[in-house]
Amino acid sequence: MRHRLRALAAHFSRALRQPLTATAAVTAILIGITAAPEAVADTSASTIPVRTATPADDVNHPGTATEWWYAEVSDPGTKQTFIVNFVARPTPSSIAFWYDANGNKTHQLSLATPAVTTDQPSVSSSAGSLGYDSARGAYHLVYNANGYKADIWFDNALPGVTAGPINYDGQWMSWTVPVGTSTVTGWVQPPGSDRISVNGWRGYHDHNWGDFLLDSQSYSGWEWGVSHENDGSATLYGGVVDGDGVWQGVLADVTPQGTSGCQTDISLSDWTSQDNFAYPATVGLNCRDNSITPRTFHVVGPHVVNVGTYTFTEAVTQTEPGSVGLNEHFRTLAHGGTSTAPLTLPLSGTLAGLLQP
Repeated sequence: MRHRLRALAAHFSRALRQPLTATAAVTAILIGITAAPEAVADTSASTIPVRTATPADDVNHPGTATEWWYAEVSDPGTKQTFIVNFVARPTPSSIAFWYDANGNKTHQLSLATPAVTTDQPSVSSSAGSLGYDSARGAYHLVYNANGYKADIWFDNALPGVTAGPINYDGQWMSWTVPVGTSTVTGWVQPPGSDRISVNGWRGYHDHNWGDFLLDSQSYSGWEWGVSHENDGSATLYGGVVDGDGVWQGVLADVTPQGTSGCQTDISLSDWTSQDNFAYPATVGLNCRDNSITPRTFHVVGPHVVNVGTYTFTEAVTQTEPGSVGLNEHFRTLAHGGTSTAPLTLPLSGTLAGLLQP
């Protein structure tokens, strides 16, 4: 077992600025260290290109180090939420989340077959598929992995923004949101449950790619969020915090009349913690050019995911009474991303072998 733990420690510590011993790495990952909340420095002077997203932006980007597709559906009334992520690179995998009406939150990560992509806005793997149906003018999600099943259409979608590249610490990331908000139809079936109708829920889809690595310890992390609002509109934000604590990010206002985006400052406040991971319960966004009314996200249902080399929240949020959304506060291990939450690993393939006695 000792040599397997050493191999696991080496896997998780390979990107740290200072090498860790096997014992120290496993201790940091499995026990966690409570870190003091950090302050986000003034927004970088760099300019991030921002424009309205289209399905044509949502295609494969071969040759990039990291790429994934993300989709979520939420019920404004009960706050039930289903989330899936198809990761193409660096390791083909998929993660699914289910938040029930009683506030219980679960997630499961597993390896997947290599993602199949084309020059069309679509992705598929052994976990399922997500693609744009031009005849219907809507995205379609089919999922069957990690014990979760789903068949969902994202109808009447309003586009978000395409932003980037964001350059930081020798890396770069781009982000597109072809579905800023939508009305969905279909069903989801969590493990051990009957099918649950999602008709009338709200839905979102985005896609990230670039020459970056999630477990690189040179950067601090990121901030991201979406809120589906009562009038059919949505608010989105996303960006990166570099190794010096400097934020670069954008804010988008998505309405039936059109989508606008801006480069934004950010404020993180009302710090609290879950599973020894500190996160802001309030996130404020303010456009540099004052083109969008300032927005504030409030966490109403936190959930912490501990991956060892980084930790993040996948939290239920709202911007106004009756709205529903999500946000992420992501930090790498070298910048406070530690937690006592159970370690999330794919229990198959190489890592499963490392964990076997």
